[in-house]
Amino acid sequence: MARDTCAEAPTSLPIDAQLEAIAASLREPGSTLLLEAPPGAGKTTRVPLTLLQRLGGQAPGPRIWMLEPRRLAAKAAAQRLAAELGEAVGGRVGYSVRLESRTSAATRLEVLTSGLFLRRLQADPELAGVCCVIVDEFHERGADTELALVLLGQARALLNPALRLVVMSATLELGSLAPHWPAAQVLRSEGREHPVSVTYQPPRPDEPLNAQVRRALEQHWLDARASQETALIFLPGLREIRAAERLIAACPWAADMELCCLHGNLSLAEQSRAIAPARASPGKLVLTTSIAESSLTIAGVGLVIDSGLSRRNRFDPLSGMDALVTVPASQASAVQRQGRAGRLGPGRCVRLWSPAEQQRRPAFDPPELLEIDPVPLALQLALWGAPLGDGLPWLVRPPAASLHEARDLLSQLGALDAGGGLTPHGRAMGGLGVHPRLSHLLLRGAERGWPQLAADLAVLLGERDPLDPAVVGADLAARLNWLQTNRRHDRRWQQLVQQRQALLGQLQRPLGGQGDHSEPTPGSADYCQAAADLVSWAYPERVALNRGDGSGRFLMRSGRGAQLPRHDPLAASAGLAVAAADAGLSDARIQLALPLTQDQLTALARCEGQQLPLVSWDPQAQRVRCERQLQLGALVLERVPIEDPDPEAVLAVLVAQIRSRGIDSLPWSPASRQVQQRLQLAHRHLGEPWPARSDEALLTDLDHWLAPLLIGVRSLDGLRRIDLTEALWADLPWQQRQQLEALLPETITVASGRRVRLDYTQGQPVLAVKLQELFGTQAHPTVLSGALRLRIALLSPAGRPAAISEDLAHFWQHTYPQVRRELRGRYPRHPWPSDPLTAVATPLSNRQLQQGRR
Repeated sequence: MARDTCAEAPTSLPIDAQLEAIAASLREPGSTLLLEAPPGAGKTTRVPLTLLQRLGGQAPGPRIWMLEPRRLAAKAAAQRLAAELGEAVGGRVGYSVRLESRTSAATRLEVLTSGLFLRRLQADPELAGVCCVIVDEFHERGADTELALVLLGQARALLNPALRLVVMSATLELGSLAPHWPAAQVLRSEGREHPVSVTYQPPRPDEPLNAQVRRALEQHWLDARASQETALIFLPGLREIRAAERLIAACPWAADMELCCLHGNLSLAEQSRAIAPARASPGKLVLTTSIAESSLTIAGVGLVIDSGLSRRNRFDPLSGMDALVTVPASQASAVQRQGRAGRLGPGRCVRLWSPAEQQRRPAFDPPELLEIDPVPLALQLALWGAPLGDGLPWLVRPPAASLHEARDLLSQLGALDAGGGLTPHGRAMGGLGVHPRLSHLLLRGAERGWPQLAADLAVLLGERDPLDPAVVGADLAARLNWLQTNRRHDRRWQQLVQQRQALLGQLQRPLGGQGDHSEPTPGSADYCQAAADLVSWAYPERVALNRGDGSGRFLMRSGRGAQLPRHDPLAASAGLAVAAADAGLSDARIQLALPLTQDQLTALARCEGQQLPLVSWDPQAQRVRCERQLQLGALVLERVPIEDPDPEAVLAVLVAQIRSRGIDSLPWSPASRQVQQRLQLAHRHLGEPWPARSDEALLTDLDHWLAPLLIGVRSLDGLRRIDLTEALWADLPWQQRQQLEALLPETITVASGRRVRLDYTQGQPVLAVKLQELFGTQAHPTVLSGALRLRIALLSPAGRPAAISEDLAHFWQHTYPQVRRELRGRYPRHPWPSDPLTAVATPLSNRQLQQGRR
């Protein structure tokens, strides 16, 4: 096994030259050391053993703890350290990771994950009996590692100032770290790096990643490899590793070659095989994720093929879900990967992108603390007594808004009380060492008497999916059935069963026993319903209701949409308890879920939801809907009609609907439009007390002029019965109506003696009248007591427009002669006197006039 050194490492390592200086820098209690040592320098093996020797390596001497970012790295480091001492793991060197530990009373140097260290620090902030804490691989900026340093900094200053601290990193960012430890000593070690030539191989159009890898191997390795050489291929994730593995295995040239995968879900034995030297002359291919950048060293690497991609887990605050995103690796990451080819001698690196793209990449990856789900962080801070992290010596402060939202969820899970303080349930959640959602699920399951089921769910949801979703779909019940089946020869099954047993052992301690209910029988309806209940309690905002359109679309309690493929077995479920979903651009993509019956949804809503009277607009029925709804967040589980709704609420909905549709949605008639325009004309020319009656003003003031007539109306059809003319008068007194008739009359008497209706709908009142009916009219007709001239539409005997005049005297004098010539020829049977001012106004023809005289 190797960790930061090759499996067959030489006795001399670059870090050896610094060991005396390292020991001297930590001689005094309370010392701090910042150590920069590139991969291959030997810091992970030599430094802890040196400190073990200098600070007390025999029981009952003080202990040294070394923090690693991942379980795999912690176990590998412990094995290598024990081997250096010629001992088995569990003697002077041991390890502890979540749900697994190999230590004894003799253990003085313990390697543990940063997450487990946080739990121990919460339980004992003084770290009694620990003389030194070593934080390894800090450059990865893992969230647990960063938080561990922050909390340790405060605890050390207050409770254990004699504690020694070593921060080791392959690329230590001294500019950002040194100010946090002004008294720290900074040491740098040389690495064992040989020159590495870099070649860029940009992808061809539409060339998949696995084909790019194959091309790089064929062009840069097959004919240039040394005997037993290893090619290390960095890919973003397990999916890409599997695709490349299948493609390479099908190549004829790979028949005699070792082909290994390396990722975080491998067993120690599988990892040992991956990092061991090639066994045969054709060499070895290792397909790996970013885990091999610095945490693990692969023996005999002469070529690195770098996809230039990393898969990072980013929390989407809008959806409240994690999203695995594939992003370009940083420049620092590319340098780390490249260096893997230069450990034993000159090497080669093929980058599957262009030099120009390399320059555009970020210098470093952002700290994980800024990108991941903030709920675990919020629980840790609550346990620490610093709910929002105030007063802590942050290296990078997490966003306050994210912490507030995370605390809201913790309150919903019962971890925080109404005042924001930690509850006993919240403290128990923090002691289980899993995500707060899963710890809540475990505790609720144990309370109900379902510890086995809860532990099964927790291990399945806390680890990579053991089944292929493309085959079994998103149904979590299929995973539960798989876990219940005896698969003793399946390494993955064995891992999960071991974790389940460890969780069950933990559950007995905080609770002291099980609940009153019996454990449901696996495969039964009760079993599935109990599992769905547990998931719905752990992921309350993801409880989903089928939209009912047969498309596999759901609406979650949070208001976010969620989607299953139409062919998925769960697509027709009434509801879902969604355990895992990937935040998509629109609807979230459901990955793991259990079906919820309508009865379960209703029961959950009665317990956690609310009964609300709701008055809303029904767009299909085009009417106001009045009902009492049982709501669970954005989900509506029951609707019961209300016979006597609040009239004000009905009125508000109807007014809002009219406002959204516009003033033209009202049942206007020519008469009501006339009244509107007359009132608006009076307002424009006279001001108060005449109200504004423009379309815009009416729409704004619906509550005043229209609302009184909407009482009892609940639909658009009901609006047709409203008399808008009466509504427009609103509360104007009768005298003002009479005054409007005098100022802006509906009709006017013309010279012929006929009363003609005025048209006010064009902004300026219009008198449309036959030209002959105005013979003898010298003064231009007006309204508003003579202040406003009418626009006169002079019509032919057939009622067609002949001329428009706003100055009748001018028309008679200058325009009439021309109009007379045109109309005289067209209508010869009508009188067309040369002097219209002395003629008798009449709508009649010459013959009608003669008959009238007789």
